[in-house]
Amino acid sequence: MNFEEIDLRNKALYLDKFEDLSKYKITIIGLGGVGSIIPLSLVRVGIKKLVLIDKDKVELSNLNRQIAYDINDVNKLKVDALKEKLVKLREENSLDISIYPSKIDDDFNLNILDDSDYIIDAIDDIKAKIKLIKYALTNNKKIISSLGMGKRIDTSKIEITSLNKTHDDPLAKKLRYLLKKEGTNELNKIMCAFSFEVIDKSKFIDNNVIASSVFVPNVAGLSIANYVINDLLK
Repeated sequence: MNFEEIDLRNKALYLDKFEDLSKYKITIIGLGGVGSIIPLSLVRVGIKKLVLIDKDKVELSNLNRQIAYDINDVNKLKVDALKEKLVKLREENSLDISIYPSKIDDDFNLNILDDSDYIIDAIDDIKAKIKLIKYALTNNKKIISSLGMGKRIDTSKIEITSLNKTHDDPLAKKLRYLLKKEGTNELNKIMCAFSFEVIDKSKFIDNNVIASSVFVPNVAGLSIANYVINDLLK
């Protein structure tokens, strides 16, 4: 099989910068609605070095929106299931994928991220987001965080901007407040994917379930992946 054919159109698009993509290492934290599509798209475009971090297993309830998984992946660790998918997209042994079935908490060793060129935060734990952002700012690492995508239906209202410019997103508001409270004021250096779609709370009867479909989370994930590639190559 001629694996070079995979990259014919990538090379035509990125020209002399294409070869640089294989040099970068990208860490994706959170392999759910937003995060699961990101490694699939990065490997397809030419990224060869990935770090995948997620403590969860694939559940049936994930399959309506988490596009990386299928029925055969249920009860597998997400990091394992995704790695299995990724190694089928490239020539054997051409990928360098490290996996950690872990949670970002006080016990997590952030030094794992030291050689990453980009950190993608696609988790919904706000304490973990703050921990990652503070690490990135302290260590001069590029980071982009996904904010609230649940209960949204309009993909056209997804935007990528710095945290200080986000609006109409309760998670972004809380994140800004907590970071400032902890003395972190460089909000202009924290890039985010957020939705400015205003949620009509009256539509949702059961607030114990975060309503979501396949569209908004995956558009957000693809937008993040595209932003990261363009930012690395600019």
